[in-house]
Amino acid sequence: LAFAMIPKSGWHGYWENPGDAGLGMTLEWTLPKGVNVGELRYPVPETLIIAGLMNHVYEGPYAPLVTLQIAPGLAPGTRLPISVRADWLACTDEICVPESATLRANLTVGDGAVSAASTKRFDDWRQRLPAPLGSQATFAADGKTLRIAIPFPAAGTIDAPHFFARTQQAVRYGAPQAFYRDGDRLIVETEVSGAAPGEIGGLLRIGPHLGLDLVAKPGAV
Repeated sequence: LAFAMIPKSGWHGYWENPGDAGLGMTLEWTLPKGVNVGELRYPVPETLIIAGLMNHVYEGPYAPLVTLQIAPGLAPGTRLPISVRADWLACTDEICVPESATLRANLTVGDGAVSAASTKRFDDWRQRLPAPLGSQATFAADGKTLRIAIPFPAAGTIDAPHFFARTQQAVRYGAPQAFYRDGDRLIVETEVSGAAPGEIGGLLRIGPHLGLDLVAKPGAV
């Protein structure tokens, strides 16, 4: 399922960790027997600084995705009414408005066939999700300085990189970020927010709507 969001001009929505201000989307599901729901997956966000505060936002159309798991024993033709209460925050540079809606989808167990139009629509949304890094990143803190070493090919191209921390209060969101090459590693240098956590989850933006999802653990940098 996709939550297809289309902010009006001048408005924006928020990533799961909104940064210094804002609020991500929260969901309260009502599901029939035999249906479970996975974690909400967000596309690669953008940065927006307002009055010195760093915001992790979407200023254009975006679609968080969630996967429904359907029990294999459900017979074709079984009706599956899905309902979810969604709450989110819509903001401009000056005001924020809490929004909510109860959304419903009446699904029917079928043969798994998907139309070409639906496939393309969801493929376009999926392409904006961060890809899993697939390798172990490490981090080290020295005083207020935090360095994160991310496996990344030396020949790989990067455009306007930024590290979005998913782990709350792991980094100071508005602090400058410097990037260095170390062979097949990319080093992010920024400022720790407080005591270094046991691990830091986050997203490395490597280009417009392109990113890598990662978890960094304490180690050599």
